[in-house]
Amino acid sequence: MSKNLERVDLVPPEKVKGFLGSYYPPPDPVPHFINKKLEEIYSVKRMHIIVNPFAGKRKGKEISNLISNDLNESNIKSIIYFTEHSGHAEDLVLNLEFHEGDALMSVGGDGTLSEIITGLLKRKDSSSQRIPVSIVPSGSGNSQANDMEITDYLDAVQRVFDGRLRKMDVGKVTFRDGEEKKVRYSHNLVGWGLGVDANILAEKMRFLGPIRYDLGSLMSIIRGRVRKAKCYIDGNLIDSSFILLLIQNTKTGGDRLTLAPMAHVDDGKMDLGIIYHISRFKVLKLFNQLKAAGSHVWNPNVEYYRFKNLVIETDEPTFINVDGENLGTTPLEVEVMASALKVFH
Repeated sequence: MSKNLERVDLVPPEKVKGFLGSYYPPPDPVPHFINKKLEEIYSVKRMHIIVNPFAGKRKGKEISNLISNDLNESNIKSIIYFTEHSGHAEDLVLNLEFHEGDALMSVGGDGTLSEIITGLLKRKDSSSQRIPVSIVPSGSGNSQANDMEITDYLDAVQRVFDGRLRKMDVGKVTFRDGEEKKVRYSHNLVGWGLGVDANILAEKMRFLGPIRYDLGSLMSIIRGRVRKAKCYIDGNLIDSSFILLLIQNTKTGGDRLTLAPMAHVDDGKMDLGIIYHISRFKVLKLFNQLKAAGSHVWNPNVEYYRFKNLVIETDEPTFINVDGENLGTTPLEVEVMASALKVFH
């Protein structure tokens, strides 16, 4: 292995006694942002509000009208755009005409935000370097907002008024959709293996609400699929059989699960959790520890890395998930774009 390979060797804390016996406590919280040098002040003159009306509890239209009223009262112009299909937010942002003092606002979940960021970073002009993004949590998955402690639209609007920006990293994700190579910019996570299996099953049970994620995970654990892959971490090859590879920019994912408790969004790297081929019983134990605020990282069956570039190659195309959406298949490359996005915080 190369010296460039950064493995995070975690030393478990002392166990604490509980009603059902001793257990490892969850890791201590770490800050979302750690680089204060990446802070600036921005005065918004006009807000482009991109709304996914189908996200979460489908309150996007109602929320966006309230936001527009609040912004107008503070002499900030606003334009509301409603998405009509998958990929629409990306197309909207890709073709918007920006002026000085403009900003973007995402009203939806992690997937909507992912599309907005992708549209912004794919532009040929300098917009990605100067246009900041505001995040309003209104989807079924709001991991970025959760980690930034944005509670609702009022909180998000107040942060716009305050005008404090921070730069954060994103992952440039290159994957396959059939024979076509595609790119999506990830702010949250990229999954391969059991996590994607669980998400695919959960999508078929949306009528059950958030519990569908637990059911999808349990069903996937029972099925016990194992996949061969070549994983290159900053050029270092791991050729093995895996249960799961989970790439994180944020600490949380899904229904507020603490997947990568040591992650920061502005350290120039993304975090990687690896679970190799182990028994179903051990995977189930890991799942229970994960539900306990991220204490799975103390489990010896989890390897934890940080990287700038990651490649996953498989003999047959296997599904991937980007920011909560099942988008395509391997081969997969994730390149960390340090400080690529400005957000109100």
